[in-house]
Amino acid sequence: MLDFEQVFVVGWTVVDADLLALPLWRVPFCVIDVETTGTDAGTDRITELGAIRVEGGERVASIDTLVGTLHCHEPSMDELVPTLVEFVRGTVLVGHNVRFDLRFVNAALEAAEHEPLDAADAIDTVLLARRLVSDDADDCRLGTLAARFDLPHRPTHRAHADAAATVDLLHLLLERASAYGVFTLDDLVEFPALATHRYAEKLKLTSSMPRRPGEYRCHGHRDEVIHHGTADDVRRAVRHLFSGVDKRRLTPVLRDLRRVSYVPA
Repeated sequence: MLDFEQVFVVGWTVVDADLLALPLWRVPFCVIDVETTGTDAGTDRITELGAIRVEGGERVASIDTLVGTLHCHEPSMDELVPTLVEFVRGTVLVGHNVRFDLRFVNAALEAAEHEPLDAADAIDTVLLARRLVSDDADDCRLGTLAARFDLPHRPTHRAHADAAATVDLLHLLLERASAYGVFTLDDLVEFPALATHRYAEKLKLTSSMPRRPGEYRCHGHRDEVIHHGTADDVRRAVRHLFSGVDKRRLTPVLRDLRRVSYVPA
């Protein structure tokens, strides 16, 4: 079944600066899943395609179709490519182990002489789950997580059902990530790397920092300034302290960090 009543075309670039600064509830996501004949995108093919477009936390459009060859009654991937291109336009792609799905999708796009999608721009719910819920589950397989957290949809190794379960998981992970001050798309994109930091739980202290030029000040136990700096985007600069760069100098700062303040430029 193809349902395109509310597909919005807003430009081919998947992730740009304006999108990165959007609050997560406003970000248009496209959750995608494919079933294939094997694991090699060079020789195997897509047999089923599922995609769900999510805006404002609501499912607004979906693709649910078997994929045939030119000699079958199901649409071939060549026939589906124009529809898929319009469907994902202007969205942030999401998948559970999304690089696998994108290898096959990109093989189809390139065969149809379309630009491939950049996996670096996509959100992988496997990586997020490893950072946010791995302590609460036996593993981070989609089926395991759907059962453990009683998600409304359960994966069945059918593309649309698995995409629906991934939408549910994404919403759960976004809720969990908010405890780390993850409220915008760029926060979410950077989070899997930042979350490995020893003091990652203090990321929430950066949530009030603005995306404006100015000076940030890190305060310690007695509210004394233990570190400061200036930046064009203060919020990004403060969160970058958790990136692991210059550990020798910054680890003591983050260990003692109790508050972050902002001074306008």
